[in-house]
Amino acid sequence: MQYVAVRETVTVSGPASGASTSLDAPNQTGHSLEILASGPQSLIQDLGRPGLGDVGVSKAGAADTASARQANRLVGNAPGDAVIETILGGLTVRAHGELTLALAGAITPAEITTNDAGGDSTRTAPMCSPFALHDGETLTLDQPAAGLRTYLAIRGGIDVPEVLGSRSTDVMSGIGPDPLAAGVVLPIGAIEQGRTVGAAEPSTLPDAVRLGLETPALLRITGGPRHDWFTDESRTAITSQTWTVTAESNRIGVRLATDENQEAAEPLERLTADELPSEGVVAGSLQVPPSGLPVLFLADHPVTGGYPVIGVVVPDDLPIAAQLPPGTMLRFESVDPETLQPLTKTQTPITTRRS
Repeated sequence: MQYVAVRETVTVSGPASGASTSLDAPNQTGHSLEILASGPQSLIQDLGRPGLGDVGVSKAGAADTASARQANRLVGNAPGDAVIETILGGLTVRAHGELTLALAGAITPAEITTNDAGGDSTRTAPMCSPFALHDGETLTLDQPAAGLRTYLAIRGGIDVPEVLGSRSTDVMSGIGPDPLAAGVVLPIGAIEQGRTVGAAEPSTLPDAVRLGLETPALLRITGGPRHDWFTDESRTAITSQTWTVTAESNRIGVRLATDENQEAAEPLERLTADELPSEGVVAGSLQVPPSGLPVLFLADHPVTGGYPVIGVVVPDDLPIAAQLPPGTMLRFESVDPETLQPLTKTQTPITTRRS
């Protein structure tokens, strides 16, 4: 048997393939946004491409959908318009034409620079409020003071070609636009008639992230399909222990470690060493590899997995998980899958929900 790298042997020709990741698109408005620096990672994201799991394509899309929707709402876009998702600051962009922008998500100091005959002048760009970026001005994002992912929306949306019905970048499969790099010019779409610019709003970040509280962030979970593969002690430990977000986390998943400052913190142990055939997984799944350290799947998760899933984070709490930087402390709380209310002491910590 010999394995062959498919990416090196497959060729795609013609626009009918539907797999183009080019950022070049007809610019109907004549306005654009140029990337001068991309920071650690800057991606084009919308609300993803749901419904394609049966052909091996995950939903992808913005990791923090609440913040992406807020950024679009502030500039008068549709909720699913494409935005820029960037982590840990360092993004610098230049306006070509008069643009209206908004920043949401991680609380990020941002500065606008204007070049004129009298020299450069600067002003501060607000968070969670629309602002103007005039022709030739640059916007620079600093390292976030709270949170991990910042979303930049431009009125009219980023008008790059869709791939499988979405403009989002899936970092695991490589589907969608390439990660942004210096020199890329993003075309801006036409503004839909009747859409108005919004007013300033409070941040969508939870207090545990926004205020930098020392108490762990709290995520609600319901039972996973393989909770019975774990010892009673481990089924209790998943909610009784404090976990720490590691630096190996990304858009595929949040990797967790036991809190070094917590006495008697142990990795999760399985009751059985049986192999598990690959089965479907969803965003929010807490998959436990042989190390016993859970991985919380995010937007670019695989559609199937071969490790047991002990629990699933409630969908409403996934935007919180997406904003947890490395080193953040985290706890899980078991809730009833129907009411989402915390389970009482007399109820099973994690209940079985097989599909």
